[in-house]
Amino acid sequence: MTPTPRPPSSHAAAGITVAAIADAALAAIRDVGVEGLTMRGVAERLGVRAPTLYHHVRNKAELLDLVARNAFDEFASDEAAYDDLRSIDEWIALTRTGSLEFRAFYADHPGLAALMQAKVTPDRDQGAGSRALLVRVQIESLVRLGVPEPQARHLFEATSRWGLAAVVADSTITADLFTEGLDLFLAGLRARLIELTT
Repeated sequence: MTPTPRPPSSHAAAGITVAAIADAALAAIRDVGVEGLTMRGVAERLGVRAPTLYHHVRNKAELLDLVARNAFDEFASDEAAYDDLRSIDEWIALTRTGSLEFRAFYADHPGLAALMQAKVTPDRDQGAGSRALLVRVQIESLVRLGVPEPQARHLFEATSRWGLAAVVADSTITADLFTEGLDLFLAGLRARLIELTT
């Protein structure tokens, strides 16, 4: 949903927050893609002048970093679900559902998957933002289920990067092929996780 624009304001205390900027940028990406994202366009969505944004983000690169850190606010229920898992099979089922939801989310935000792929780092579970939190709860849930932390982190990375790569290549992959590839990947992942926890 696009925020209702306010009359333009030039002062820094226009009441905008970092979260509001991230939401407006995501809405812009949904409409015009990552390539069409501009500081001016985000400012217009917020009902402020572009210079007001510079009190929060210095340029488009910083704006994209902000989006990457906060893109997954709508997946807060997944964070809670990972906290409640009791078995490897539940982890696999939730990861499957989440992967399909992410595919749809990325399809609605052109260019966002490629942006996220470019910003994948091994330490992205550190710090603030919905991305870090979602990564953290997925790794921590594997550790709680008995997977040693280094392997939990490694297998999460393999899963996350496979999913992103498949979504970035999505223009050549049908929904059926994506789902079949996901199921094959997760079957192998489940076997590895069972080995590590028995």
